[in-house]
Amino acid sequence: MSHASHLDLVGATRHRCQVARSRTELAIVVSSAATFGALLASYSVFKPVRDSLILDGDPDQIPWLFTGTLIATLALSPIWGALVKRGPRHVVPIAFHVFALCAFGFAVVVRAGWSPVDVGHMFYLWASVFNLFVVSVFWSLLADLLGPGTARKLYGPIAAGGTIGTIVGPLLTKGLVDLIGVAGVLVVSGLLLEVAVIGVVFVRRAARSLSIEDAGDPPVGGGAFDGLAQVVRAPYLRSIVGYVLCTSCAATFIYLAQSHIAKELLLTRDARIDYFATVELYVAIATLVLQLIVATPLIGLIGPGLVLCILPVVQVTGLITLVTVPSLAALTVVLVVGKASTHGLTRPARELLFTVISREDKYRAKNAIDTVGYRFGDFTASWLGKGLAAAAGGALVAGVAVIGVGWVALAFVLGAGFRARTKETP
Repeated sequence: MSHASHLDLVGATRHRCQVARSRTELAIVVSSAATFGALLASYSVFKPVRDSLILDGDPDQIPWLFTGTLIATLALSPIWGALVKRGPRHVVPIAFHVFALCAFGFAVVVRAGWSPVDVGHMFYLWASVFNLFVVSVFWSLLADLLGPGTARKLYGPIAAGGTIGTIVGPLLTKGLVDLIGVAGVLVVSGLLLEVAVIGVVFVRRAARSLSIEDAGDPPVGGGAFDGLAQVVRAPYLRSIVGYVLCTSCAATFIYLAQSHIAKELLLTRDARIDYFATVELYVAIATLVLQLIVATPLIGLIGPGLVLCILPVVQVTGLITLVTVPSLAALTVVLVVGKASTHGLTRPARELLFTVISREDKYRAKNAIDTVGYRFGDFTASWLGKGLAAAAGGALVAGVAVIGVGWVALAFVLGAGFRARTKETP
């Protein structure tokens, strides 16, 4: 065979491999995006109802709910750590099944009308754990299946699939709540979770084609509390925790402001449900645009560290706006811009950080950060925000500014850490 013929054969083989890989990556994107869409539709279908029901009571009691959520998360975290000790990828669909059964159970209780106030509080706690836990275990699975190079390309479109779910959820709420009631909405949420279970099967099958998935799904070693212990030991993971705490604090400050503004200006439950569902639709549309058009090229161009700097600027500006101009119009703008930045840019960039850590940390430490870290931030910020709000108006603004400076610094540190670890990751 001549040298030219050999080069032609090598080129043709390389081309076929590239085509096969592109088809496999497309299969991963489609299956993962559909699964993530079902997960977020499951959550967002009842989120407007949850946010409205809690305002039937006193918004000043919300810090107590955040305290209860932190306690629940601390109780569940070691249970999850024990479960992933064997076959973690098989545990993910089991977790979805459990949350689906909980949704069906709440539907029965709500339908029966048992102790509405107490059930409403329990539902709020469960929904808060649901939001973080279900999303966290999904991204843990992807971080395990995909390497950093593949993840960098695919996380943006996958996150966009979740955004489509957040569009579908509020639309279902607006269209069905009058017809089937809150109990029916919860049944729909559980069914969507079962759809996500099916999606996980296709995600794993597509990833196996890239020869990424380990045969036999080896267990994750260590004990139930090793995730939290590893977070404490590893500087890179501690920096992620710091960023998560800042994110959670800012989101909680905004949520407290939202609760008081909505309670004062939206006088009926139906008005609040409609308003929150409409805001979620605007957020979803803006997020989808960011994920499809901006996220992937921006992360590829400037890296996740600089992308993570965007959210602190947006949220700090929004918080100061709500303190100085507490109106419904300002609230709408702050919620849409802040949440779209969080889900459209920060989420893909932050999840990319987890692709360069060990397999054990992807399931243990990541879940501890995404659940305990976030809920500890909610708990701290809810009481801190209540205290600062009771002080002079400048105290809250000053506190927010200090958080913003530290937040941006952590983003730079994480960007540098990711680049260093990428060079060491095969």
